[in-house]
Amino acid sequence: MPVLILLAIFVSFDAFKLMSLREILLLLFLGALAAVASYPVSGRLLDTLPIGFSNYSRFYAPWIEEFIKGAVIVTLFRFNRIGFKLDAVLSGFAVGAGFSVLENMIYLVRLSEFGASTWLVRGLGTAVMHGTTLAILAATAHELAERETREAAGEFNFNLLWFVPGYLAAGGLHMLFNQFPDQPLLAMLGAAMFAPLAVVAIFTFGTAEAHSWLEKEKKQHQTEYQALHDGGWPPSSAGQRVATFARSLQPPFDAQVRRYWEVLAWLVVQAEETLLEEAAGDAAFDRAAIDAAFAELAALQASLGDDIFGAVKRMLPFSRNDYWELRELKQRIAKEE
Repeated sequence: MPVLILLAIFVSFDAFKLMSLREILLLLFLGALAAVASYPVSGRLLDTLPIGFSNYSRFYAPWIEEFIKGAVIVTLFRFNRIGFKLDAVLSGFAVGAGFSVLENMIYLVRLSEFGASTWLVRGLGTAVMHGTTLAILAATAHELAERETREAAGEFNFNLLWFVPGYLAAGGLHMLFNQFPDQPLLAMLGAAMFAPLAVVAIFTFGTAEAHSWLEKEKKQHQTEYQALHDGGWPPSSAGQRVATFARSLQPPFDAQVRRYWEVLAWLVVQAEETLLEEAAGDAAFDRAAIDAAFAELAALQASLGDDIFGAVKRMLPFSRNDYWELRELKQRIAKEE
């Protein structure tokens, strides 16, 4: 399938190497599930509404299919499985590709009498369109959610309105593509020309944005770590809040709160350095030290208990992006085993 080849090319462009094969296969599977979900919905509407297949395909199907595909992206955002904008683009395109592959398989079984030209159009046109529209939806949502995802995780507020502009753009592009049922080659050429340009443009912007953000965040987290390592507290509002809370605790919990923040800050710095080094083509990390830090972090959390740990976590300045970076670091460590 051309769309899978295009997906592989986009993944190879990812300087940060964010996607493992397992993650890509999972996204393709989620896209296929979305196609399965959309099939009975479409059939039910066609049976119920007196609009005919042509009008349904041109004006209704695009919005229904983009809504169902978009639900996968909403779920990924909600559970913090998307970090950078280029990660959003890859996730969106992969889910859209999975959707289109299964949709084409269904049509191939039901409409086997059609010739090779039909499947060429669907492979180069419809399939690529499905990936591109969802990539645009995901990238737009990421842009609108950026402020929240980069603020302290304890203050995060998920908002479905982030996804509305991208959904409108995706549905509109999908509907435009479907306006040429009698000129499929024109629609195919339009999708084949627009899709790579749009995705690569967002990809390029997202890579530069991620690099700049990582450099800025790494300096901030290094400053926090150094202050904690030297026995003080970071000179910030979060530092004052956590310091006041720690002083209200009995030993050894007061010292454990400081140590937890110190270890966590060190790990986030390691995650950010690893991503930057990966982009530069020379990623290296001290696996033994990182494994030990994760183990100490878990031990400190257990020792603090649910109440104290929950209060501390809500006050710490680490964002959802920072926790996503830690997950990425864990995955890279696991690959080295």
